[in-house]
Amino acid sequence: MATLDDFCSQGWQDHAKDAPAVFARLPDGVALVTEARHLPAFASLVVHVAGEHLGRWIDGLALLERLETLPVFDAASPAAKAVFRSKAVLHRCAGDRDAEARAFAAGRSGGDVPEASDRIRVLAVAASAMVGQKRLAEASADFETCVSLATYGPTKSDPAARALAVTAHNIAVDFENQAALSAEERSLMLRSAEISRQFWLVAGGWMEAERAEYRLTMSHIKAGNAATALGHAQRCLAIVEENGSDPGEAFFAHEALAQSRLAASDTSGARAERASMATILPTITDADFRSFCAEELAKLDAKL
Repeated sequence: MATLDDFCSQGWQDHAKDAPAVFARLPDGVALVTEARHLPAFASLVVHVAGEHLGRWIDGLALLERLETLPVFDAASPAAKAVFRSKAVLHRCAGDRDAEARAFAAGRSGGDVPEASDRIRVLAVAASAMVGQKRLAEASADFETCVSLATYGPTKSDPAARALAVTAHNIAVDFENQAALSAEERSLMLRSAEISRQFWLVAGGWMEAERAEYRLTMSHIKAGNAATALGHAQRCLAIVEENGSDPGEAFFAHEALAQSRLAASDTSGARAERASMATILPTITDADFRSFCAEELAKLDAKL
């Protein structure tokens, strides 16, 4: 019998290609929730698939409410409060502000965690979900509210910092993957990439900072800002080199440089970065990651 960890891992792996199929099997996951720690993990998958990908807010809420009937659900526990915050996200996206307020109140962390921290964690996920459903004005408003709320200064231990970093990254990626962008979408993409870097500098280490520079590179390429993209790519590589030149991170830093130079019509420069990637590739020890990198190199070759 599958474990909840396996179930969620498979769901995250499959959802981008077939979100309806993943949603269809989500009810089977409820029976696998046998420990308190399973509650936030399952709730997160439900919100992402039912919300961001499918816009099935009410159906997602029905699944979360089933969690409340389980023996491991203790409404006063941190794990259960995460479920309540997930419900607040879906209620907000469904437009039920009263239900959102009740779920948010039940999901308050308490203790020394400021209300703004919990509010950011709800609004950030809601913003990402609404981007997925093309509700740009609402997404932008919630995202900017998060940024405004964060002026209290969340520290590394505050989950709001990571929530903003992750959500902003995901929003930027969502727009980068679209075929074309409106001026408003382009603006939110760049804003999100900047905010992701700002809060990874709080919530993460050098690797997260470096990857945030990579994200800024790709967002600026998508926006048509080749010169700005190149500056971020150079910073990306510099951070890697300042911290021991991890082969996998170096590979993608050079890829960022190659893509930036291609965007600037510098084919010879892009080929030089491609040569660096090819040199690094055999030194990547993890076989699966090395295979993934090889695929990315092949994609680059198709452009050269």
